[in-house]
Amino acid sequence: MITKLIKEAKKNNIELEVLTNLYDVTSIEVLNGKLKKFDINRDKAYSLKALYNKRKISLKYSDISDIPTIINRIKSFGDIIDNDNVDSLCENDYQAEEKKRVEPDYKQIKVDLINLCKYKEQYKDIVNIYFGLNLSNSSTVIDNENHHLQDSTTMIDLYSSISMSKNGVVKTKYLEYYDKEFNVGKLKKKVEKAIKDLELEFSATSINTAKHRVLLTNNVVNDLLYTMSDMFYSKQIYMKVSLLKDKVGKKVFSDKVTILEEPVNDKFVVNKHFDREGTLTYNKIIVDKGVFKLPLNNLEYAYKCGDKPTGNSGLLNNLHLECGKCSFDELLEKLDNGIIIDSIQGLHAGINHVTGDISLQAEGKLVKDGKVVKALNMILLSTNIIELLNNVIEVGSDLEEFGIASSSPSMLVDNITISGSEE
Repeated sequence: MITKLIKEAKKNNIELEVLTNLYDVTSIEVLNGKLKKFDINRDKAYSLKALYNKRKISLKYSDISDIPTIINRIKSFGDIIDNDNVDSLCENDYQAEEKKRVEPDYKQIKVDLINLCKYKEQYKDIVNIYFGLNLSNSSTVIDNENHHLQDSTTMIDLYSSISMSKNGVVKTKYLEYYDKEFNVGKLKKKVEKAIKDLELEFSATSINTAKHRVLLTNNVVNDLLYTMSDMFYSKQIYMKVSLLKDKVGKKVFSDKVTILEEPVNDKFVVNKHFDREGTLTYNKIIVDKGVFKLPLNNLEYAYKCGDKPTGNSGLLNNLHLECGKCSFDELLEKLDNGIIIDSIQGLHAGINHVTGDISLQAEGKLVKDGKVVKALNMILLSTNIIELLNNVIEVGSDLEEFGIASSSPSMLVDNITISGSEE
């Protein structure tokens, strides 16, 4: 069907490329020791990129069997579009190595998740304990008249929520992480830490506004880095809405800060060998010891800016802050007296992507002499991404993957404003 569609498009002076995504997801959900969901979902989606009268038209379909309608729609849209953006179809080929698919033992996974719910019996304040797991097998195929690319990925997405109630107050802790395979021991450690943190949160208070030495946990650093990642893109720089405009080749952050994107590094859960436009990906240094080295782009903005495409059309894969040598416990020792921030909220409203200003509701812990004294809530992390990444004391070694797009270790920073109101 795809070959027929491409040939028919050519007869109508249309250059056509078809991206096919096939998703195969098995989902398990367990609530309070009972299996609530076991679903298998298989889906296919098509994204069409057409060049007609030198204009690009993009369409999405779940079914491409009605070829005449698709051709007519491309031509009618091509008569409407009047921009002069330069674009092209993929000129690469790639075939992923065939890997034998191994199905996990779903029966054992179910038993393991149900057994983890027994923490509800051990901790009487737990009112709900929930686990979800998605095993995803996906394939991406790109075809045009002359080129073919095919890639596939497999991963497990594990997520959980634990709710406690004390004196009519309910608090909930959420967990999510990605891995190559199900590891009940790893999940158990995360659950036990979440329960311990939850118990501490019931006695949380605020503090007075002041400058502090701050230890940002890896999930917080990841959230900040991913949310601000658009500052690295050529499109934002070209449109002058990136705080890094006119900063290519210049030092903008601390020497401690090296930021990489490694889509083809096997140590990560998922590798992506080409982007949505068929540009082959590669491992790259975006920021090298504080110097902004490489803007990210797609084909359109590579042409506009006179650069080589970086393989980042609709795709970030394994963006991360380069690890240092200190474990989290060693960072805690270096913190000595300060604040741990382990949760932030309001990322979209609380970050100005043009100026880099950050004002986020946060939760964490007060630390004195390297020991956690109490939990903190009703505080604000008030800084700027430039200030934050210039005040880095040490980057941790505890890199963790929180999604396909990005991951991060923890980070110790100095002289950061934490706003609060302690009575």
